[in-house]
Amino acid sequence: MIIHKNPKTEAIYLKLKVSISFIILSSILSVAFQSCGQNKFEKKKIVYVNSYHLGHPSSDEIMDAVIESFSADSFELTTFIMDSKRNNSLEFIENRSKELSDSIKLLNLDILILSDDNAVKYLYLPYFKNTDIPMVFCGINLSASQYDLPYEKVTGMIEILPLEDVLRTMKPYYPAMKNLLVITENTTTSHKEKELLDTMFIRLGINATYEMVEDFDQWKSAFREGNMNYDMIYVHTNGAIKGWNQEDAISFVNQYIKVPLITCEDFMMPFVVYGQTKVAAEHGIWAANAAKKILEGKSPADIPIITNQLSTTWINAGLARKIDFRADTILLGKAIILD
Repeated sequence: MIIHKNPKTEAIYLKLKVSISFIILSSILSVAFQSCGQNKFEKKKIVYVNSYHLGHPSSDEIMDAVIESFSADSFELTTFIMDSKRNNSLEFIENRSKELSDSIKLLNLDILILSDDNAVKYLYLPYFKNTDIPMVFCGINLSASQYDLPYEKVTGMIEILPLEDVLRTMKPYYPAMKNLLVITENTTTSHKEKELLDTMFIRLGINATYEMVEDFDQWKSAFREGNMNYDMIYVHTNGAIKGWNQEDAISFVNQYIKVPLITCEDFMMPFVVYGQTKVAAEHGIWAANAAKKILEGKSPADIPIITNQLSTTWINAGLARKIDFRADTILLGKAIILD
């Protein structure tokens, strides 16, 4: 049988065949490019661990700064809370660390960001130190040397509270000041800080005594006795003090204050006369930026470990009047005044 071909029909068929081939090829290329794009722009997985609890002012500020630094369209950020300040028994911390490590290892993460000492000591060292996962820390107090960290895959920001600056500022106002009481929590962090702070106190010629309290009643007792027996009181922090009552503490301080009260934590300013305080968000911002550089290919070893740089000066004018503390115009000019 002879088939006669219509030249017009043949031309249409040829055009249709070319068009179909082009559509198929375009679809294949589109899928290929989408696949490549997905691989190229796959979100990096970051895990952030807060050593403490929601509601603790400093760690909240660090955590908020970390979260705000990573856009959801480019990064997958997972956060965990250790709650190791309110629950500071070794058994709880070790069990919680094991739980967190099991959860974190399921995430196939690209980098760890850890805030404060306990996450480094109880989570990173036993469970992640010997992995290839890079880590950025912030908030480690005074020094990280005791942790023997693998610095080829670790960097971070050390927290140095500006206590020496506070004492040097107050010295001209109270030149006879020799005996200092430190009122703080009874935690592993506080015991670590004691060892390191003693070196500074000796250098400054200050005799320091520590009251590490468990609950609010112990805090009030230490505060009342301290105002009768010491030249100055460093009121450190209250996050782990059980039964803390903000309004009661303010009233109690106003009733029993007799000597200068100082701090390095902004949330303790309602209870003291003078403070130079860290800017907690500085830690979170720096840690997030360091993590981004590492995710872009930079080695942690090429990002130097640094100390925090920022601080804020405060004067509680109401309590200052109670002890007739009169700051000069220079100090007043740079301070935030509470009244």
